[in-house]
Order: sequence, then C-alpha cells, then structure tokens
Amino acid sequence: MATIERRKFLFALGASGLAPALLGVSQSGTQEMEPLDRALVLSGGGARGAYEAGLIGALAAAGGVSDGSPIPPYEIVCGTSIGALNGWFVATGQYTKLHDLWYGISGEGLMRLKPEYQALRDSQSGLANRAASVVQLTGLARNQTGVLESKPVYDWIVRNLDPTTPLTMVMVWAVTNLTLQRPEYFFLRPGGTGTDLPERVVRALQLSLGSKTVVREATPDLLHRAIFASAALPIAFDPVLMPGPDGTMHEYCDGGVASNSPVGIAQAVSKAADVVLLDPPFQPDTEIKDAIEIAFSVFGTMQRKILETEMHNVYFQSLARRAISRLTKDEFARAAGGNELLERFVRTLPVTDLRYIRPQQTLPVSVAGFGDEEGIGKAYRAGWLDVARGFTPYDWTTFEL
Repeated sequence: MATIERRKFLFALGASGLAPALLGVSQSGTQEMEPLDRALVLSGGGARGAYEAGLIGALAAAGGVSDGSPIPPYEIVCGTSIGALNGWFVATGQYTKLHDLWYGISGEGLMRLKPEYQALRDSQSGLANRAASVVQLTGLARNQTGVLESKPVYDWIVRNLDPTTPLTMVMVWAVTNLTLQRPEYFFLRPGGTGTDLPERVVRALQLSLGSKTVVREATPDLLHRAIFASAALPIAFDPVLMPGPDGTMHEYCDGGVASNSPVGIAQAVSKAADVVLLDPPFQPDTEIKDAIEIAFSVFGTMQRKILETEMHNVYFQSLARRAISRLTKDEFARAAGGNELLERFVRTLPVTDLRYIRPQQTLPVSVAGFGDEEGIGKAYRAGWLDVARGFTPYDWTTFEL
C-alpha cells in the first residue's frame, strides 16, 4: 500500500475544521460509545416544519409502521426549534397526532403580537395608534425582550406533549443558553434502555462537539420549557427561564442560534444521518412583510452558512478517517511523526455518512405562517410526496446553499 505524504495527511485533518474541539477529550482518546446505525435530523424553520411532518408521515407509511413503533432504520432523532417539536412525535411514535396537530394548528392563534404592538398589523388602527406602536417597538431593547406572546405557544406545548408518553427511540435537541452565551443539549431515552445511556450520550457529544459541551437529560419537569426554548426565536419571543446545569435560573432561546440543522449531534452518535432541510437551493423569498419576517429571514441567512460548515466538516472528517484507516500502523506512525496529540485526535474522528432531502421550491408558507391553513397543507403534502424522491448523498462539490 502506498504511503501518504505527511503534509497531505495533516491537510486532510485540518479540513475537518473541528480539530480543536476534539482534542483532549478523554485520557484514552477513544470513542467508547458504539455509534447508532442511523439518525434522522430535523431542521428548524417555523411553520415550514409542516414539510417535515408530511415527510415523517410518509416515512412511517413507507416503513409499514403504526403509532407507537419507531420508523426504520432510525435509532435517534435530532432536532432544533420546530424540528425539536416534530422530533418529539417521531421519538414517541405519534404520527397520527402529528398529522392532526399540523392540520389544526392554523386555528390555534399561536403567533400573537403583544398588545402594545398589535397596531403595527392592524390596518384599521389610526395613525396615532400605529405611531405609538412604533415608539413601543423602538423601546424594545429597554423595556421588552420579544414582540410575540409566549403563553399561547407554551400552553400548546403543554397540552400536546405528555412527558409520560413512552419513547421508541433516543431524542436529542439543541438550545441556546443566553445567560452563559453557549449552546446546550437535552436528550430523552426510551424506557428499558441501558442505564449507561446518559453517560454514553454525554461522552459522545462531548467528544465531537467539545469537552465542555453541556448535555443533560430532559426530566419531566424540564421537558416543556426545554422544547419551547429550542423554538424561542430571539426578538420574536421572550427568553425562556429554566434552571441551568447548576440549578440557578438561566435564560434560554432558539437552539438554531448555534445549529439550525443539528448535523453535529447526529455525527457524534451515529454512523449515518438523514438530514431534512426546509429550504431549497437559494431562491428569493417574497414572503417578507414585516419586522417579524425580517427577523426570521436574517436568522435563516445565518443558518444557511452554519449548515454548510457543519455538513462540510462531517464530510471531510469522514473522508480523513477512512483514508487513515487504510494506513498500516507504521505508515500511520510516520505520517503522525510521533505527535501524541495528533494521534489522539485521529482516533476520535467519527465516520458518518450524510444524506439530505429538501423541497425543490420555496415552500408555500412563510416561517411565521402558523395561521396559513392552505400553505401549511401544501407544505405537508410536499413533504409526503418528496419521500418518493429519496435522500441524496451529500457531496460538498455539488451541495448548494
């Protein structure tokens, strides 16, 4: 077998982009958790999550599974924001309920402006009232932390997510700790799984995402707030108050601040990942109508770039590890040049095969369009039909933002 030049070897490692996060994680430098076979990754995207729900329903139907059973071949679901909400119903096998909730969500009135901002959207309001609302909005930084009411969304979550519902697979989702300015991760596990699962999940995530990564189990008293926090878009919603890892109260917001499509979570714990995206390759968005839509659009722009970086990292880490695995022990030693730190890093490189699926056109519902019954129905059906196309293997040379 031909040897690999040391500089090419180091370049392959550097291409991963996450080397610093993987160094110094464990004394042995080995990944003790046996990876799960395949993860389902559900992105954030507000009301466009109806596409995910349709796709989930079609995957369950194609797999011949009924409520209460996992969708093959998935062993874990990873989500952010609306992807965390949809992910709950995947993890608990509630496919019928997920369908019914999406087809009824337009009548829930979830996206409600706070009273002081309602005149901004009320065409019947007089000029004085609208001017007063603008003044209120300009004082947002001093007096308010969000323009939408949180209670309708939180109450909907409490009504529809029962912490006692049995899980059929592991679930992990991302939140953002505003108080400490860092991402954090929650997980749930099915009953009857090994007692070592929490430790194994924490170890795997810290291995791939960094040794200081905070990962904790979503106990029943935290579940509703932790799910809501993942979807609480900054500026749109007030931060969610809940206990931090040390027990003191912290403020949390949308997990999409760090990763709207949590590919990194899937990479940490699985051999393969199917990623559901809610945007096609870039197309102009004509649904921007107000400040809330602007906030969502700016957030989406940031997330496209983060997504590209995460998928790129996973792809090249996997390529590097496969190339390294073909080296003999002596070839590896020569390439590493006796650098113990480098050898420890190499041993932590995961191999995860990535596939993705996404709408071919911009979905017919805006991110904030939870009241758009027609658009939600069309998005749901688009997700259902797209399952027939299947997932596309990720290739960094062809993938488009």
